[in-house]
Amino acid sequence: MMYLSKGLSVPGKDGTVRVSHCGTIFALGPEMAALWEAARLAPQPVPQGKNRFIERLEQSGLAVTTQEEGRLALYRLFAGSIICPQAEMDGQALKADSDDRIWCWIQFAGLRLTASELICLEEQGTTPTPDLLGEHGRQELTEKIYSPRTIQEGALEHEMEYSPARDGLIAALLRLLRAGFLFLV
Repeated sequence: MMYLSKGLSVPGKDGTVRVSHCGTIFALGPEMAALWEAARLAPQPVPQGKNRFIERLEQSGLAVTTQEEGRLALYRLFAGSIICPQAEMDGQALKADSDDRIWCWIQFAGLRLTASELICLEEQGTTPTPDLLGEHGRQELTEKIYSPRTIQEGALEHEMEYSPARDGLIAALLRLLRAGFLFLV
């Protein structure tokens, strides 16, 4: 079983690890904090004997899990999360052109894109242009991503699971996550 942490670390005064998720701040004890921190920047296997702790993190919305392994696991973990741009970054430069493109979508699209939607855009070779970005580009962007075949609940996620663009997009998301450019909700 693999897991990935969700939420945003909030500075605390007393050394307690606090995590914000959807407007709620959770104070984590030492063991839960260590597990949350371990998977904050990259997916991790659930340590032996820690399933209950990870389940509690997941029930609180602070983690996403999957029984899958390998590249499919990475996709499922990101597909189970909302991808958000980090408000305060340390100014690191992006290393790859694909990372720049993905970062542009995440930062400037007029809606929060899912991993499946980002994979679809990559598969189509769609570049972020002003007519697809921002609030005024929402409708056109949505029409670019969804077709009558993929509009039904779960259809796009299922189709993108087998996309040739899946692994490259997930690798870009992992680089952005590790570099502190995004967080997951």
